[in-house]
Amino acid sequence: MNTRQLVLKIVTEFEDCPKDLDSLIDKTLKFTRIDHRDRRFVFELVYGIVRYKLYLNYVMDKFLTVEPEQQTQTLRRILLVGVYQIMFMDRVPDHAAVNESVNLAKSHPETKAASGVVNAVLRNVIKKKNKIELPDPQVNLVQRLSVEYSHPEWMIERWLKRLGLSNTKKILAFNNKKPEIYLRRKIREISRQQFESDVRTLCEQAVGYLNLYYKMNKAIDTENIRLIQMGLCNVQSPSSGWVTAMMDVSRGEHVLDLCSAPGGKAVLMAEMIQESGTVVACELKFKRLLKVVQTSRRMGLRNVYPIACDGAALPFTGYFDKVLLDAPCTGSGVLHRYPDGRWTRTAENISKLVSVQRKLLESAAKSVDSNGIIVYSTCSLEPEENEEQVQWFLDNHKDFRLDDPPDCLPGMYVDASGYLRITPYEHGLDGMFAARFVKV
Repeated sequence: MNTRQLVLKIVTEFEDCPKDLDSLIDKTLKFTRIDHRDRRFVFELVYGIVRYKLYLNYVMDKFLTVEPEQQTQTLRRILLVGVYQIMFMDRVPDHAAVNESVNLAKSHPETKAASGVVNAVLRNVIKKKNKIELPDPQVNLVQRLSVEYSHPEWMIERWLKRLGLSNTKKILAFNNKKPEIYLRRKIREISRQQFESDVRTLCEQAVGYLNLYYKMNKAIDTENIRLIQMGLCNVQSPSSGWVTAMMDVSRGEHVLDLCSAPGGKAVLMAEMIQESGTVVACELKFKRLLKVVQTSRRMGLRNVYPIACDGAALPFTGYFDKVLLDAPCTGSGVLHRYPDGRWTRTAENISKLVSVQRKLLESAAKSVDSNGIIVYSTCSLEPEENEEQVQWFLDNHKDFRLDDPPDCLPGMYVDASGYLRITPYEHGLDGMFAARFVKV
């Protein structure tokens, strides 16, 4: 299979049975012999198509004159591949996008006879790509934003109602940017000076919690970075680092990480508590737990103890100094990293996730020692998953109170209620929420 055939295969599998996009791409490419440049091309094309799916279909339908009953899903997906390249990939010449899409249609038995349709539609897109008329915002603002930014209407309606038009547009634009990749330097085993010397051509200056985070300025497969292979750094966003800062762990403490995968926060806490402390890292799905195992082993941390279990029904008893509950959520604060989430989540998911989060909070409350700390966090922007959960917990657990965030938290990330609240529209970073409870 060539790269575009691989893209078509991945997009088809995703639309037929939506699942984690990274895992789907990795599984598909695992037994191919494509080089790293073609691999990046596949990732960019797949992620771009999924991210802009609604907009691309809107553009396609402007020029596709075939009757709906004659439009196969394969034909539409091949057109998605072509339209995305024409609209968003400057490095692919328009004529190449057309020719390769026509060849893709010819290579598939279902669309062989429709290669002329593919050619005609894409050539029309090229002629009129700068004159695409979008829905009139005066008639239907939600529809206009939905098409222009390729987001489901239910999400936009929620954000408009709560955050207003300006902030909503900032979120939508942020979600359509390519996510920035950060390397998180290991605290020990390499000095800051040495690390910065080693990454001077790859990364910008240090930022974030303890100045451990370096934004990459080159498109390189992170698995090929020598410092990662050596266990001297990890890929992690600065927003996740500030959640770890809310824990404020100290040497020798015993910490429970209830929903640990992929393990970035667990290994950072393990470094900080050192060998005299422990991090018990729980994860429900074994495949996700393996990521925690791999990360902690690669970074040479022997005080992380991974356990495959449901964090809401722990198979052990005991009390910990601190508990981190980075809860499963809608992920509406990190849709730029996971564009599939805008199509796989629904408004109904929120109430289901709220129920799961509460069960995990109950488990956390039973696992923390007197004067111990619970940090509850999500990468969601939705109040039902954030401040409303905090209030529910305090109403139902009178032996806990809201605690002030540690002094290391910058004021710009702490709201008037004392919550960690990082938003795409205010800070241009992954959306993150966290609250800190203390058992009294």
